[in-house]
Amino acid sequence: MTKRAQYGGVIGILLAGGRSARMGRCKQTLPWIRDGRPTTVVAATHDTIAPFVGNVFMTVGLHARAIRESLEGREVAFLDVEPEGSMLDSARAGIRAALDAHAARILLHLSDHPAVRDTTIEQLLDDQTAPFDFVHPRRQGRGGHPIVLSPALARRILDQPLADGLRSARELPDVSVHAIEVDDPGIHLDLDTPGSWGEGLSSI
Repeated sequence: MTKRAQYGGVIGILLAGGRSARMGRCKQTLPWIRDGRPTTVVAATHDTIAPFVGNVFMTVGLHARAIRESLEGREVAFLDVEPEGSMLDSARAGIRAALDAHAARILLHLSDHPAVRDTTIEQLLDDQTAPFDFVHPRRQGRGGHPIVLSPALARRILDQPLADGLRSARELPDVSVHAIEVDDPGIHLDLDTPGSWGEGLSSI
């Protein structure tokens, strides 16, 4: 059985709609190494979640053309978002598309987190996590990405005021939250600056 069949009904969302202002250039198209092969940050992030999901929706904004080219034909449904919008705005666009595709669960990931291990995804999507609304990895007491959302919580995210973005969704009434303890530094590797990109490459 393939991973995609094993986790049937899971829809993936990758958020890539920001301006990359702190990086000074499109961070998603920077070089990266995955499984010993040269690729780009966004391609590596796509390849992290793609084996587990039926579809991948990706939000894109200012750098849409460069990101599309960087994916080199990988199967992705692109969603155009406002570059000046918030991450929550981008997440809502992806969530709306995933719900329209009848997602049984939603795997939401950030396109600048390319180092998450397959084993972490497997733990997040384990059958035992299915009853929970919000599932996330945690390492050394600190939460990270990606996250898994139930359709019920996803619908609430679309119309609830969330002052602290998606993190606020965990605090909505009657939301069940489950943290998975992992030994995976990739859940925290956020490529926002040239320094973080360089450190990430050197750790591969």
